[in-house]
Amino acid sequence: MAKGHSSGAGHRGRSGRRDAGRTKARYAREEGPAAQIAGVREGLPLARLEETAELLQVDRGRLAALLDVSMRTLQRKAEGGARLDPAASDRLARIRRIHALATHVLGEPARAARWMTAANRHLGGDAPLQLLDTDMGTQLVQQELREIEFGMPA
Repeated sequence: MAKGHSSGAGHRGRSGRRDAGRTKARYAREEGPAAQIAGVREGLPLARLEETAELLQVDRGRLAALLDVSMRTLQRKAEGGARLDPAASDRLARIRRIHALATHVLGEPARAARWMTAANRHLGGDAPLQLLDTDMGTQLVQQELREIEFGMPA
């Protein structure tokens, strides 16, 4: 969300519906870092994975692979109502944080999702999403977004 803009009622897109991506990002900020850290350490609910796959318009299996979790493990956890483990939760939170940054830079959640899933020549031909499984890859993606945001040559 841009500075100086009120988000009281949430952002409404062209269809007149509330923009869920911006609203969720706002709630995440309101939750605060300490609560977010505790949530990751406890393990995020599986529903968060489903939401993220839908947000990014990617197959659940592709997202599971990035989290280093097998589909069978996800099925077992879903049947038992379990949560993701802390390592997978951390990677999922990282993906969501980068999507929020991309939304800020590019202006729309759908545009950010397309950018995250498309091959990027500045990132060696990889899609930004594919690099988010490591801290170093995440730093490269953040740097690319900052260069876009501030109009710096890549």
